Amino acid sequence: MIAALLLALALGAGAPITGVVRDTSGAVVPGASVVARAPSGQEQQTFAGADGRFAIDAPGTGSGELTVIVRAAGFAEKQQRVDAAARELSIVLTPASLVEAVTVTASRGAIESGTPAVASVMTAESLASTPAPMLDDQLKSVPGFSLFRRSSSRVANPTTQGVTMRGLSASGASRSLVLVDGVPLNDAFGGWIYWDRVPQTALDRVEIVRGGSSDLYGANAVGGVIQILTLSPTRAALRADAEIGSRSTPRLSLFGGGAHAAWSGFASGEWQTTDGYVIVEPQADPSKPSPNLRGPVDTAANSDYKTLYASGGYQSGAWHAGLRGSLFTEARGNGTPLTSNDTNARELVGDFSGAAAGGFWQARAYGGTQNYNQTFSAVTTVNSLRTSESLTQAQHVPSSNTGATAQWTRLAGRSTWSVGADTSRTEGKSEETTFTRNVATGSSANGGVQWETGAFGRISFAAANDVTIVGAVRADRWTSTPTNPTASVAVATELSPKAGVNWRVSDMLIVHGTVTHAFRAPTLNELFRNFRAGSTNTTANDQLSPETLTGTEAGITLHNGPSAMRLVGFFNQLDDAITNVTVSSTPTLITRQRRNAGTIHASGVDIEEELALPPAVHVTFGAEYVRSTFVDSLEPGLAGNKVSQVPPLGLSVTLRVNAPAGILATGQFRYNGSTFDDDKNTLPLGSVRVFDVYVSRSFGRGLQIFGAVENLFDSIYEVGNTPLITIGLPRTARLGIRAYLP
Repeated sequence: MIAALLLALALGAGAPITGVVRDTSGAVVPGASVVARAPSGQEQQTFAGADGRFAIDAPGTGSGELTVIVRAAGFAEKQQRVDAAARELSIVLTPASLVEAVTVTASRGAIESGTPAVASVMTAESLASTPAPMLDDQLKSVPGFSLFRRSSSRVANPTTQGVTMRGLSASGASRSLVLVDGVPLNDAFGGWIYWDRVPQTALDRVEIVRGGSSDLYGANAVGGVIQILTLSPTRAALRADAEIGSRSTPRLSLFGGGAHAAWSGFASGEWQTTDGYVIVEPQADPSKPSPNLRGPVDTAANSDYKTLYASGGYQSGAWHAGLRGSLFTEARGNGTPLTSNDTNARELVGDFSGAAAGGFWQARAYGGTQNYNQTFSAVTTVNSLRTSESLTQAQHVPSSNTGATAQWTRLAGRSTWSVGADTSRTEGKSEETTFTRNVATGSSANGGVQWETGAFGRISFAAANDVTIVGAVRADRWTSTPTNPTASVAVATELSPKAGVNWRVSDMLIVHGTVTHAFRAPTLNELFRNFRAGSTNTTANDQLSPETLTGTEAGITLHNGPSAMRLVGFFNQLDDAITNVTVSSTPTLITRQRRNAGTIHASGVDIEEELALPPAVHVTFGAEYVRSTFVDSLEPGLAGNKVSQVPPLGLSVTLRVNAPAGILATGQFRYNGSTFDDDKNTLPLGSVRVFDVYVSRSFGRGLQIFGAVENLFDSIYEVGNTPLITIGLPRTARLGIRAYLP
């Protein structure tokens, strides 16, 4: 692991300089990049170890004044002038602003500045002071981030939790890759996300990189990459969060860890249960076709989950070995007595890293198994009232996944080189039992085995002190073998290049641009599993092929005193887009099928703004305007339609105030424009306007009480139209206590 490496690259013969890197709380910062630069331009480079300490030779003659430059993910770059004769330094890093954020995700591990990627970083501190408690709701303040259906993971079926970024609508399968410490969080069978698998108290930060990233990460990263990074304690640490919320929603999240000699580790767990709320619209809207009224059959969508995440490691000089595991279980009621789903999953990850051939390398292997169960029903409507239901289908979906990755990175003067390879195998099937009038009438089982293997190379070159050029290319081979021996094997080979430039014109202005090619392979879920939502039944399609993206972006970042602003324009062309296509429609049943429907053009603008008003006010603004349409299609009537579930405008405004007496107050407004739930653009979804608030009071250094209210004005907004109208989270309050030691 990069954070645990201590590398001294012998580029000069000067006297050694030692020191330690810490954050503003006094905690050490492991893995920070340390550069010593002489007035002549000669440089030495190394990394801080797991204990935050570093040792580096002074470049050149070893005399005179040097500049020590320290960079670490999530922190602002620190430049400090020292005398070459200095022997012990203490470097203190402060949290990064919009223009200073350095992300490991953008370069798959190499810590560097000047990466031409649009990245946002949410630290543990900013996540904790967000009114929403769940990670998916917290990320909705990021420009362009949305889910397939706009409801919270507290009540939504997990199969609707696919991530949309840059106007590339997801379905259940996400068009963006989500990672936890480098390991995919996307469900191996279906591509959706279980946002509650990582305890909140274990989070260190979340990095969001928008734009095609298959050059480093392969399939599933056409829209971008979201990486969740957990804490790596270097001393005894404890976090506890206990709260109670509306609709009988208690939550308990715990974290404990530390380090002794060469050993380190932590354990973290979280539990939450909620009675939920009735998700069906409370009254009919005459302007919508086939209105349905909430009726006796509609019950609250509830959920309960438990998750355990633990990690241990051993550090010896520049060598590190680690092991971590997770257990997860959840159960959900989906809004009627006969519809439910549950998941049980377990995963084990091992990693090993060290110095080799003048650079550093890391290797990782992981594996997991999962069981998913779900039931579906048909609801009988009398005089528009939903009165009763009958079971139509029950599914049992067992799956397993394994993977391995290896990467070597070398810092050489003005260049950073990375080469790597990875492979993954997923096996799963959907065992389905059909019912007629609640009596089982048939069964089937469909599934398969998928392999994806790829290799990549990347170079980042500082062409000048203010210009960084990045080039990368990756080759992948994907195969899908059905368990049905009469079905055909699908094979695809994809090449994913990317090139970009970052130019720091001045201390106030940065310009960047990239071009990329990316792809996404269909999941086993899309190939073999059917599902039903309301009166819409969507069928699988084992003839799907990968979809490919060609994208470009250009942007500027302005930094002027307390203000930082980033403006990015982008264009994406997604060919062979996999879409839920309507094949028939009756008053009682809409039938859709997943198909490679055609080509999507998504063009738009991202805007991010940060304004710090000393001494206590911080304002952030984020917005995305996007036009996402089918420009041509093999399906009649689809060309010219808007892509479903992509609002043309989304924005958020967050105001944080640090008041006297340890009081922190946060107010957040979010807006999403109207869109459609279907490919035919006949089932509209109205706009969303939600205002949330959060207030906390700190007592001493490690104790805090807090309260929050989401949807303060109890706005009723639509999240689904199938054509049953389902609604988002009503006014929801929570109150809790939080302890962080040290």
